[in-house]
Amino acid sequence: MSCNCGKTSAGRLLGGAVKLAQAELGISRLRDEDIVQARRRACEGCDQWLQGPLRHGRCKACGCFTWHKTRLTRETCPLDRWPSLLNP
Repeated sequence: MSCNCGKTSAGRLLGGAVKLAQAELGISRLRDEDIVQARRRACEGCDQWLQGPLRHGRCKACGCFTWHKTRLTRETCPLDRWPSLLNP
């Protein structure tokens, strides 16, 4: 599980920016839409998810914007609620 425990706000912001840039460039981007949608449904049904505009919510557990995080191959749910990439 990924955890931002102990990271500063600036460190989390920089790390998130790098991951978003990688996704936009197609590096580490999850292309299986069924898995992306399953991850998003898990987030939206979670009590740690904060609704944002246009379903672009945030996870209270890790602070990430879930709309983008669900597309990144190497990312995981901090509460282990996403389906496995091996057995979706």
